[in-house]
Amino acid sequence: MTGNDPTQLKKAVVEKAHELGASLVRSCPTDRWSEHPIQDSAYWPKSIWPWAENAVVLGIPLPVPMVATTPSMVYQELYRTSNRILDDMAYRMTGWLTSEGYRAAFFPRDGYFSIDVLLDDPTAAFSQVLAGYYSGMGSIGASHNLLTREFGPRVRLVTVLTDADIEADEMIGSDLCLHCGKCMRRCPSGAFSEGDGGFYDMDMSRCVEHHLRLRDEHHWPCGMCIDVCPVGEDLLPYRDTPRITANGREHCSRHGS
Repeated sequence: MTGNDPTQLKKAVVEKAHELGASLVRSCPTDRWSEHPIQDSAYWPKSIWPWAENAVVLGIPLPVPMVATTPSMVYQELYRTSNRILDDMAYRMTGWLTSEGYRAAFFPRDGYFSIDVLLDDPTAAFSQVLAGYYSGMGSIGASHNLLTREFGPRVRLVTVLTDADIEADEMIGSDLCLHCGKCMRRCPSGAFSEGDGGFYDMDMSRCVEHHLRLRDEHHWPCGMCIDVCPVGEDLLPYRDTPRITANGREHCSRHGS
C-alpha cells in the first residue's frame, strides 16, 4: 500500500478514518505514555500489547444543541449512538490495518463495563482522554476532559493501536482551558474542588453516584461539564442565540425519561 513511508501511511490512515466517519484523526508513538507519564505504567499501551508502536485516535463531535438538553433521553441516545459509531469505526480501522499486514487492536471508547463497577474502582482500562492528549488532539482541561479547538470537550474518542510506522502529530503546546470555573460551579454532584497545577480535584464517587441516580431516572450520563464549557469552535453558530430554551431543556428532561 505505502511501503515503509510513514508520511504516506499517515495520509492513507487519515483518508480511511474520514471515510469511516471520523471528524478528528491524530496519531502518536505509544512511547509518549512513558515520556510524559501521568498514569501508572500498567495503563500504558505497551504494558498491555508490547508490539503496539503507535496510536491512532479518532474523534467525533457531540452536537451542541443536543448536549444542551442534558440530562435527558436526547443526550442519553446521542451518547449511545456515538459509542456505537466509535466502536464501529475502530473495528473497521483495525480490520483495515490488519488486512494491510500490520498488527492492530482497539480499546473500546469507554473502557469499563458499566457505571456500577466504577463505584468499586473508578478507573477505566484505558484513558481515551490521555490518548487524545498525547496525539495532539487537544489539551486536558481543569475538569479532566480533553478540550479540542474544534469541539471543546464535546467530542468522543476511540483509539486504535498498531505496529504500523505512522507519522506522528505533535502534542499541542498551549492550554485550551480558560480556567473560568464554570464546570466546577455547575457540576450537579459537586465533584470538583480547587486543586493544584491548574486541575480541579475530582471526587469520583460523587460523580459516579450522581450518574447512578440519573441512570435510574432513565436519562444518563450527566454531561453538564461539557455543556457549560465555553471552549470550542462548534459554539460559534450559537453565540447570538440560546442553545435551548429553559422550557425545552425541561421538556427533554421530563419526557421519554
